[in-house]
Amino acid sequence: MTTLAQWLTTETEDAALRGVIGSMAAASAELAGVLRQAPIAGQTGLAGATNVQGEAQKALDVISNDIVLRHLKADNAVAVLISEELDEALTLSETGKYIVATDPLDGSSNLDVNVTVGTIFSILPSAGGLLQKGRAQLAAGYVAYGPAASLVLRIAGDVAVFTLDPAGAWIVTATAAKVPEASGEFAINTARERFWDEATTGYVRDSVAGETGPAGKRYNMRWVGSMVADIHRILMRGGIFLYPLDSETVSKGGRLRLLYEANPMSWLVEGAGGLSTTGHQSILDVEPTGIHQRVPVILGSTEEVRRVEKWYARG
Repeated sequence: MTTLAQWLTTETEDAALRGVIGSMAAASAELAGVLRQAPIAGQTGLAGATNVQGEAQKALDVISNDIVLRHLKADNAVAVLISEELDEALTLSETGKYIVATDPLDGSSNLDVNVTVGTIFSILPSAGGLLQKGRAQLAAGYVAYGPAASLVLRIAGDVAVFTLDPAGAWIVTATAAKVPEASGEFAINTARERFWDEATTGYVRDSVAGETGPAGKRYNMRWVGSMVADIHRILMRGGIFLYPLDSETVSKGGRLRLLYEANPMSWLVEGAGGLSTTGHQSILDVEPTGIHQRVPVILGSTEEVRRVEKWYARG
């Protein structure tokens, strides 16, 4: 069996980068244990505060952020932490080489019903400043806390998958995950249909038309409401995830955050052979304007993303 530490030595010669990834992996392993005990400890409820997004914080949002912060503080290689749960970027080390952007607990609204949640992270060079395009990422990954805890990670090459063993070690279980080029599944919140633009409406209409429709095949819809859960399914078996710009989110620029949700997920999906787009450009090419900037997010199997892009190209 190959451990995360062993895999990292084959992927990068940068010991400091290996250390930062190791810190995020250790934080996630600790959080996996906390999540297993959270219902017993009464930690699945609200914390009584809101984050910078105006979202009600769960107690575990705060706990997860504290765990990540503690692990990264112990690593002098991290210059700055950008977190969904922090209003401002937090300086950790004046000499650090890296910026870590993270959503410490994605999908926390699902905690009280025991649905898969996750941790998403992106690692950037500190020399590039806080606002860098997704293509500047040095590494990105997420952890899905499901029946097994899975760490999905990419540095510059292939996407690898690790599983947390009972002793707390991350063990390689896949070394070159690939998103299938075609799929018969799409993930979108259809309750928002009344807000959709023409491209989204057209894509979904063509898909649900089935074998006799323009897409020429039958589709199933999948929607968990936890980005990590939906993207993990797509990475493993294909499909497309859509949280497009719509009439309700247009004033904010979208729903999902660029630096610590859209960029790391796009880094992984594109690295696994899939595509990402806002509808008009790759998410990885979006120029950031703020640390909590929101963007439209469409990513997944190449064939499906291309179909959506054709709809947007119609104007």
